[in-house]
Amino acid sequence: MLSTLSSIVLLLLVSVVIVENSVIKSCKAQVDKLDTCMSVVQFPSDCNSGIVNLTDTDYEKCITMSFFWSYPLHNLTLIIKTPFTQQHQPYAIHLDNEQVMSAVSHVYRIFNNQEIDVTTKDKTLIQYSDSNYEIILKFQGPDRVHRYGVNIDYKVLPM
Repeated sequence: MLSTLSSIVLLLLVSVVIVENSVIKSCKAQVDKLDTCMSVVQFPSDCNSGIVNLTDTDYEKCITMSFFWSYPLHNLTLIIKTPFTQQHQPYAIHLDNEQVMSAVSHVYRIFNNQEIDVTTKDKTLIQYSDSNYEIILKFQGPDRVHRYGVNIDYKVLPM
């Protein structure tokens, strides 16, 4: 009886540890400005999902943007707003996909709270603004550090 109870308690503890370790820890990424439309993005290693929101920032005014994702790990979600967002005008971004795919396994478009895999091997990934005149992309990096960083560069074009 004691052995059965010990086994149940042990299984329960193992289950709790597994669930606790698989919880996704989301955090606001640290953005360090290098220039008007250029920055370094990083977040703590215990963060599984970093978020960069360009709303109400100087970066929202940029037509070309360059982020250096330092030590790309896990996921980085980028909420892109542009000068066209404020004007309620549709636009597209042209993302330098060669740079991104050198360190990222998947790119997802978040639309209506759903992730759509938009990963491509094309040189340029083109995405169009949604009805809120924004583009939300999630970059899935590795689980372990494989490289120092990756550039996420894009240009904004009116439609």
